[in-house]
Amino acid sequence: MTITGSRGALSGKRIMVTRAKSQVRELVEKIEHFGGEAYAFPLLKMVPPSDTSKLDKTIRQLGTYDWIVFTSVNGVRFFLERMKMLGVGLDAITSKLAAVGPKTAEVLIAEGLSVEVIPSDYVAEGLLSRLHDQLLPGQRVLLPRADIARKLLPKELAELGMDVTEVDVYHTVIDAQLAPEAASQIQQGKIDVILFTSSSTVTHFVSALAPFEAPGWLDQVRIACIGPITAETARQHGLVVQVVASEYTVDGLLDALIENLGGNSHGTNI
Repeated sequence: MTITGSRGALSGKRIMVTRAKSQVRELVEKIEHFGGEAYAFPLLKMVPPSDTSKLDKTIRQLGTYDWIVFTSVNGVRFFLERMKMLGVGLDAITSKLAAVGPKTAEVLIAEGLSVEVIPSDYVAEGLLSRLHDQLLPGQRVLLPRADIARKLLPKELAELGMDVTEVDVYHTVIDAQLAPEAASQIQQGKIDVILFTSSSTVTHFVSALAPFEAPGWLDQVRIACIGPITAETARQHGLVVQVVASEYTVDGLLDALIENLGGNSHGTNI
């Protein structure tokens, strides 16, 4: 998308990024592109499951599935990496593929795979809507996901008559070693905005910083969320959300933040 802000739209703003360590760089570079200063506070680490027996069995039976539905970039990467470790080639994937959004689809396409379904809004509800007319009762659907993924998608697919297999391809664990420093930055008024790109980042943020919490300590900080589900999680934890992206992507989040700050000027493709 085109982010509708000038190169200096985030000038003077110090923005805390709470993404997983492996995903921080892209967002930091975009913030700096618009003149902001990024403060990286990676709260999450993605690790392979300790028990891969179910995943391995699933990979060896890939030919029995009609659909494989990927709901994140990390889901694709961990799944394909496990296939490689088991010596199972990509030609074993004979199912139709669906991806929750363009970033997830790009990773699949880069591997030479075709993606049948990509919703316009990058959440489970949009994916369900796009899949609805293409699914037949009794078809086998594989969902390679994170251990903390929302249960909406498998529940709704099962209600449509699908034979659904969920399998954990990675686990999300909290990485709170930088919490004291991050809390100090907030308490000293050195953070203007905190960006949340998933419900899990919100939950882990609240958990990691609970020992340092003080009355009103976030009053001067804008809370910006990548979409309504993440925003709702933030509100449930008592955070006041000022910015919610209407397009549920990193670019959409920055666009919404720039608009909230009054920094719209000339659209910039990055």
